[in-house]
This record gives sequence, structure tokens and C-alpha cells, in this order.
Amino acid sequence: MNTAVAMDTFVRLSCARCSTSHRVRDIYILKSGMKAACTSCGAPFAVVAMPDASLDEIVPSHAVQEIPQQDQESVDQEVAQVERAQRLGSKVERAVFHGTGGTLFGIHLVNTLLTIVTLGFYYYWAKVRVRTFLFSQTEFAGDRFSYHGSARELLNGTMKASLIFGIPYYFLENIGHFLEANMAIRVTLQIAAWLLLAIFIPVAIVSARRYRLSRTAWRGIRFSFQGKALDFIKLWLSGYVLTAATLGLYYPYFSTKKHAFLTTHSYFGSEPFKFSGDGATLFRPFLMMYIPVVMTALIAGLALYFFVDFPLKNVGDLETMGSLVIGAVAGLFIAVLGFRLLWLPYSVIEQRFFWEQTSIGSARFRLPITIWPYLKLKLGNLLFMLCTLGLAWPWITIRNIQFITDQLALVGKDNFDETVQAYDGAPPIGEGLDGFLDTGFDLG
Repeated sequence: MNTAVAMDTFVRLSCARCSTSHRVRDIYILKSGMKAACTSCGAPFAVVAMPDASLDEIVPSHAVQEIPQQDQESVDQEVAQVERAQRLGSKVERAVFHGTGGTLFGIHLVNTLLTIVTLGFYYYWAKVRVRTFLFSQTEFAGDRFSYHGSARELLNGTMKASLIFGIPYYFLENIGHFLEANMAIRVTLQIAAWLLLAIFIPVAIVSARRYRLSRTAWRGIRFSFQGKALDFIKLWLSGYVLTAATLGLYYPYFSTKKHAFLTTHSYFGSEPFKFSGDGATLFRPFLMMYIPVVMTALIAGLALYFFVDFPLKNVGDLETMGSLVIGAVAGLFIAVLGFRLLWLPYSVIEQRFFWEQTSIGSARFRLPITIWPYLKLKLGNLLFMLCTLGLAWPWITIRNIQFITDQLALVGKDNFDETVQAYDGAPPIGEGLDGFLDTGFDLG
């Protein structure tokens, strides 16, 4: 590199190969041994020594020397390591949630009363009030999020979703019984209804994500989603077919591809989110969960078979039938509980993996959650829900949000002030589809 001239608190460095001028904002960040490369031609250079000169003087040319071309590969590796270390060692931005369960309970109580009085019509205004509260209480890097959706949009979306999806699905589901058609026609209509459902679930997920991101803002800049529903339908259907064909073993690859699609097509203003994860990373922890689940299911199935086979000989005995029903229900409950307990460790690993493989700009998210705190959270929520007959919902919601925000961080300094707004006026129909299908993507 050529001579660098210092002015005020910055210096300009000129590349010896392509003569490109590079501006270093603060001369004091240049330390002996630092390495970098020209952004135009890729010429590597390093800071050999910093002179004892004032900012009004000229920095001697020996301060920065070009590295011989033959060391290009080793320099590239060192530069990558230095850049990674600098990112990890830079400022860490964290999320903070300021809301309380008592405040949310007051909102929830009013929403419930008004929803009952209006025979359910106030439901959409209730949902917007809860979302507005939750977003406004979530802070990141000193600024809070804001939600700009409206109840009228949700109502219109539900009406459109009912016309586009609800009526055709209801028709296919019930027309066979109404016409008293034969079994073949009923089965055909039922399959058609299932296919319609299979297509509209991914449409609902994509459309709802597009709508919600477009109504969410931070620092006055809105989020957006640019993914196409047709592409997600193909991914969704092929993923379910492969998961079924492999008896569930394809699931970690499928879930990773779904998350990657939804993440990489999401934007903050003009800045896209990126995802670098691979389903192969999740396969081993998934397999450690999958084998015990399969073994438990086989044992429970065999036990239930032998338990049912013998009493069936005395099927006329009411006492025997009662025992049979109780045993079947108990077996099903134990199987579901066992599955949830075995699934819990994998769900923690998957959630942590998804967040930590997501980045925006030069910054990457970090979520160091572990199994035991997550288990205590879920068990505590279950206990609160049972003891209060559901009245603890506001506090459970706050607990879940705070568990994530207390640990979620964005590592690596990123200049969000350079992000340009890219507005995406998403129609509200996706929100209606999502609420109609209850796909579990609702915040409140």
C-alpha cells in the first residue's frame, strides 16, 4: 500500500496495485500485525508498525506494506480468521422485553369480555391489541418494535379466506354425505378435501408471514417477505412425501429447508436475512430422539395388542369393556407424554441451531438455550395453566417471550442506519388463512 495521509481522526490508504483509495475512520484502530485486503482487486496488505506522529502529520509509507503475492493463500486464511475474531469480539446487541403479566392480563380480561359481549366479533380487535402490546414492549439495541396491522385487515382476510378455502373445503367434506353417495365417491371427495388442505396450509404460512412482516417495524423500517407461495408448496409437499416414505427420518432435512426458505426470503428494509444451516447437522440429535420414540411405540403397541386381544373374548362383559377403554386411554396418554419428553431435547437443539445459523449483514444471532432451563419453563407453564384453569395465560406468554429475549443476542457490529426501506404492501388475506387453519404461527 502507498503512503497514507491522516486528517482529523481518519486516514486514507491507497492500494499500490489498483490505486483504489480506502478510508479508515479512526487511525487508532490500526494496530501492528493487522491484516486486510483491498476490496477492489483483493491485494493483501498488513500494518507493520504505527509511527509516533500526530494526526496533522503524514504517516510514513513504512507503516503499511504490501504482502508478497506468493503468500496470498496463507494471508486469505489469516484474514478470514481475523475477521471472524473481530466479529465475535465486537459489540453484542441484546433483546429486552419490558412487558408484565399483570398488564397483559388486564388487556386479556377486557378482550375476553368484549369478545363475549359481541358474540366473537371483537376477536380481531383483541388480537391486534395483544400484538401491539407485545411488539411495543420488545426492545432491541435501544429501540422498540412496532406493529401496524389493523383489525379491519384481519376481518377482511378471514372473510376472503373463508370464500377461497372454507367453502370449497366444507363442500368437499360434506357433499358426499348430503347426496348419500356410494363409498367410492365419498372417499374420492375426502381425498380431494385433504389435497386442498395440504395445498392451502403452505399458502397460509407464506401469506401470513408476508402480511405480519410487512406490518412489523423497527426504527421506522419495516420487515418484508419476498418468497413465492408456489415454491413453498413444492417444498412442503415433497418434504412431507419424503418424510412419510422414510418413516420420519427425513424430518430434520425437511424442517431445515422450511426454515431456510422462510428466513432467506425475509428482509429488514433492503437487508436480507441469511441462513447457513444444513439438515445433516440435526440428523444425529434427531436420531437419538427417534430411536427411543420408535422403540417406545413398538413396546406400547405390543402391550396394547396383548391387553386388548384377551378381553375381546369376553366383549359382552361391561366391566371388561370399561377396563379396555381405560387401558387404551391410559396407554395413549403415556405414549403422548413419553413422546413429548423425548422430543423436548431435540426441539431445544433445533431451535438453537436455527437461530445461530441465521444472520443479517455481518452479524449473526446467538441463542445459548439449554435443555434443563427450557424443561423447567415448560413444566412451570403447565403447572400454572392447570392450577389456574387457564387464567395464567398472560403470565405464561410473558414467561415464554422473556425466556427467549433474555438469551437472544446479535453478535457482530452491523450498521443498521444504512438499511434502506423496501416496503412490501402485503394483502391481509394470508392472515385470515393462517387464523382459519390455526397453523400455530400466532403471537397472541
